[in-house]
Amino acid sequence: MKRLLLTLCAAATMLSAALAQKPKTETQVYLCFGQSNMEGNAPIEEIDRQGIDPRFQMMAAVDFPKMGRKMGKTYPAVPPLCRENNGLTPVDYFGRTMVENLPQNVNICVINVAIGGCDIKAFMKDSIAAYCTKCPSWMVGMLKAYDNNPYQRLVDMAKIAQKKGTIKGILLHQGETNTGQEAWLGMVKSVYDDLMKDLNLNPNEVPLLAGEVVNSDRGGVCAAHNPVVNRLPEVIKNAHVISSSACPETFDQLHFNAEGYRMLGRRYAFKMLSLLGVTPKDNSNPRANLLVSPVMHIMKFRFDRAQNKMVEDENGGSLRAATFNLYAPNAKKVEFSSQFTDGLKPMVKNSQGVWSITLTPEKPDIYPYNFVVDGVAISDPANMNVFPNENFKASLFEAPDHKMLYTVRDVPHGRVTYMNYKSDNLGVYRPLVVYTPAEYEQNPNKQYPVFYLVSGTTDTEETWYKVGKFNTILDNLIADGKAVPMIVALPYGNMLHGTPNPATMDAIPMYQQFTDVLTKEIMPFVEKNFRTKTDKNSRAIAGFSRGGGQSQFAAFTNPDKFAYMGSFSAYLIPEAMDKCFDGNINADFMKNNYKLIWYGVGKDDFLYRNVQTHLDYFKQKGIAFKYKETDGGHTWMNARDYLAEVYQLLFK
Repeated sequence: MKRLLLTLCAAATMLSAALAQKPKTETQVYLCFGQSNMEGNAPIEEIDRQGIDPRFQMMAAVDFPKMGRKMGKTYPAVPPLCRENNGLTPVDYFGRTMVENLPQNVNICVINVAIGGCDIKAFMKDSIAAYCTKCPSWMVGMLKAYDNNPYQRLVDMAKIAQKKGTIKGILLHQGETNTGQEAWLGMVKSVYDDLMKDLNLNPNEVPLLAGEVVNSDRGGVCAAHNPVVNRLPEVIKNAHVISSSACPETFDQLHFNAEGYRMLGRRYAFKMLSLLGVTPKDNSNPRANLLVSPVMHIMKFRFDRAQNKMVEDENGGSLRAATFNLYAPNAKKVEFSSQFTDGLKPMVKNSQGVWSITLTPEKPDIYPYNFVVDGVAISDPANMNVFPNENFKASLFEAPDHKMLYTVRDVPHGRVTYMNYKSDNLGVYRPLVVYTPAEYEQNPNKQYPVFYLVSGTTDTEETWYKVGKFNTILDNLIADGKAVPMIVALPYGNMLHGTPNPATMDAIPMYQQFTDVLTKEIMPFVEKNFRTKTDKNSRAIAGFSRGGGQSQFAAFTNPDKFAYMGSFSAYLIPEAMDKCFDGNINADFMKNNYKLIWYGVGKDDFLYRNVQTHLDYFKQKGIAFKYKETDGGHTWMNARDYLAEVYQLLFK
């Protein structure tokens, strides 16, 4: 019996010690206020409702009738957290991240009072009454939910929460309505000071965490307010700014999307944890792997007059704007250069060292662009699409439009093959890109006409592929029944001896060497490796810039090999035509030997006058040709346009 009593006493002692060692439960309370981004504007996804630790709680600041929540009561923090019809908010992932990193005895309780579109005056004690009388009609119901005094509702809920927990911090996300207003700083300080006083809080112990609005590196329409937000620590000693850099936004460029809220919420938590002396389990910097350039802002909705409302665009939407970014924290000046802007455009630097600019091209197309950093031109390191070129390699920006022929569509796609052939003429192996139509593999006995498409000055054999989108344009035209299925071969036009001035006879040896390589090496290689038709009526040649001059020379010196010729932004001088073509440049010979002689040039092309001189020579001799004159200059935007038209005239 004595032994049993001793055993029971020992067990009781151990149990008592264990209970004494169990940490006391602690509740940290965080007050959250602001406008639509704090309120929650993104649709709540299933992932946002799952895996929520019960230690993360919310206190309802209004009734949630459908969810059975009552104002002033706490519930598991399943979104929505602000009001019943709101969406995801950064507060959701602030709380999740906090409980993931704090001890098991620590609970997190958030109180979210926010009003979409509101001015900071909606939270100022001496301004709210007047603000309510002048607010927009759509805001009336939201203000009424807080009895027309959202500040007082926040304070009332906070006092209830203080009975069981300790207010540890205040989260603010507001400013879109006050964009660029320096007075906003003082007004935020007024709200913060009032909260400290009315809740008996110590400003040295309760930090204000203020989030930036949608960032300039995401094309934020209110990003001009972020420099103001970043000055809050100047007026509030214990204020800390939460960067929104690289946080994704919605099509309106005003609100974050769901992933943006998740990222921003985690950043709020990382800062708060650091202030608490806690090292987060995962505090990776998303800038390095999430910074995008260019960021395309697509308007996914259109106004349907029949339904009298906005509906999702069945074509995927149209380009609203594009934001270009460069991470260069030590640069003093960064400018933007492109073929859709006039001159250099200044870029703006954000708090994380990212320089940005948001622009809208006048029309959809594929444009080269680059940055100029402290006077040095560089391509965009965050863009994998690079302009293939022998010299400076610009980046490529595609302004999308489903109607454009360069847009990949749901049609049969041809195959593009990279190859090499041996050039005895040049003494090296040379690159060649060859396209076969989608039907090529399904018709093993069919032979196809061949179109030789030549690169321009300083361009490579890839340029017609990566910039000209020759294959996509042809895929779409074949699918529409507007072009004949054909093989297209892209030779590299550089003859490795420089490019002589095409306005002189010095260019003739280069033209002749290209013609020799083409007719004696490239054409036999293509005809050996692919099922081609080999009569002249089944061969065409065209090119851009230098390639246009090479195409003319090759076609006019080989009337037995080519029946179709296209020249884009290029010419031959009259002296060359008089001396190089055996006197064949006359109306009858050209008419009898060529099914198509086609020229295209832009009005602003620096070669425009030279092309006109060339065409005047043809006119004087009565030679028939097709001609297209467009706006713009010596650009690949024009070259694509010319190619699309020529495709539709070949082999018919």
